[in-house]
Amino acid sequence: MPSSKTNTAIPGVTIRTLTPGDRDAVVHLHEQMSAQDTHLRFFAPRPRHLGEFAAQLCRRDYAHLALGAFEGHELGGVANYVVTDTTPGCISAEIALAVASHEQQHGIGTALVLRLGAAAYFRGVAHLTAEILAENTLMLAIITEQGWGDALHRHGAAVHFDLELVSHRELHSDIPDLPQDGPSGRAIRKG
Repeated sequence: MPSSKTNTAIPGVTIRTLTPGDRDAVVHLHEQMSAQDTHLRFFAPRPRHLGEFAAQLCRRDYAHLALGAFEGHELGGVANYVVTDTTPGCISAEIALAVASHEQQHGIGTALVLRLGAAAYFRGVAHLTAEILAENTLMLAIITEQGWGDALHRHGAAVHFDLELVSHRELHSDIPDLPQDGPSGRAIRKG
């Protein structure tokens, strides 16, 4: 996914790749999260060192990518992935999402997850994974809206998400075949 700005179907909202310069906006977004939203995102209280967390989130290399949804200069949501398995042909990345409470249920989370999935696919990621609390109905609805409901598997209080991107190509026919070679594939396999 290019690092340039991309308009969404949501009026006034732009989605773009986060950079280290967005660290403060990421800190602010997470500082404003309610205790409940923080629990759903982290399964725990807010991280103590938000600055370090935000800097890590804004890293952009073969193993990290974060997209932000901006309304003007205000960051309304973040979706990111971190590569967890660099096995060639089976590259996996864990995804996460945080959306400001006043922006929830307005399509921002859905747009971010869809773009993140496409960006991961273009970068050679074959599997997206996540652990989601079963009570996080908004995140589960976002995944289901993408047509990815068959990738959800309940395990007690958590739901495991494991999506093979190649098998879902028919849902998004505008996405080309998964790159097997080339610069992005080699970069991800370096790990």
